Amino acid sequence: MSSNDLSRPSFAPRNWEGWLSVLPFLVLGWLPRRLGLWLVAPIGPLAFRFARRRREIALRNLNRCFPEWSEEKKQQVLRSSFDSIARMIVETSWCWSGPLSRSLNLGRVHGMGNLLLAEKNGNGVLLVTGHSTCLEIGARIMAHGRKGGGVYRPLRNPVMEWYQNRGRLRYVAFMISKRNAKRAVKTLRTGGTLWYAPDQDFGLEKSAFAPFFDIQTASLLATHRLPKMTGCAVVFMYPIYNQEDGRYDIHVSPALENYPSNDPVADLARINAMIEEQVRKAPEQYWWIHRRFKTRPEGEPPFYCD
Repeated sequence: MSSNDLSRPSFAPRNWEGWLSVLPFLVLGWLPRRLGLWLVAPIGPLAFRFARRRREIALRNLNRCFPEWSEEKKQQVLRSSFDSIARMIVETSWCWSGPLSRSLNLGRVHGMGNLLLAEKNGNGVLLVTGHSTCLEIGARIMAHGRKGGGVYRPLRNPVMEWYQNRGRLRYVAFMISKRNAKRAVKTLRTGGTLWYAPDQDFGLEKSAFAPFFDIQTASLLATHRLPKMTGCAVVFMYPIYNQEDGRYDIHVSPALENYPSNDPVADLARINAMIEEQVRKAPEQYWWIHRRFKTRPEGEPPFYCD
């Protein structure tokens, strides 16, 4: 089965170099939780120190998104964001390799009834979220006992691609490549639930500019077009790691009313505002190392120094 239409695992590729990148995830998935967290803890400070380019991107994002913050706070959140990325490694390992019961015991879903009510209407549900560092485990916890699927970005590493999809298909019914819009439309038109994180910059071909942290941001039009084409409901979810008790809180909002509208930019701004609201609650858990503001309106200078 092609990577565009995944409903069961394919055979593992024979690429021994690729397996070296997967091996740590396989091991971490089955180690005791505390041991796994202890092993990945040094990765955050090391990445902060040596991943200079990613550190610069993250700091640029924080400077523009939080101009009111002191330099001390920006540096604190910057360092903590790399710690969150390190923790994401072991969280992902639990989802893709370890016993599924482990991640379920770590989560609390607030507002699951909102999703159930939207699904009950039978018109399909686009489950929109943002790139929190604990997105994978949040999706795993929400997906328990459900039949939905997700949209994903294919990976270049063939072994990691196989491992990622094999792992996710342990707890979702299917995965759809972002390149397969027809399958996404069909899924929603037939009443399916589709998990989708649109907050990445893929250029202007499929995007429009809408505000995100008061910055004109290339925002994927799919969050407007898919509901427009299919009549599906749009439900927002977002996971946050609770530092105090080590558990994950997944917040699910009611289906958006009067959505989509006839104004795609207004719709994209609405989605961006919902993501921004959650990011502000735990800014250290957002994917700041991504060049979210790379594409600029005509005439604007580059956002990042290449």
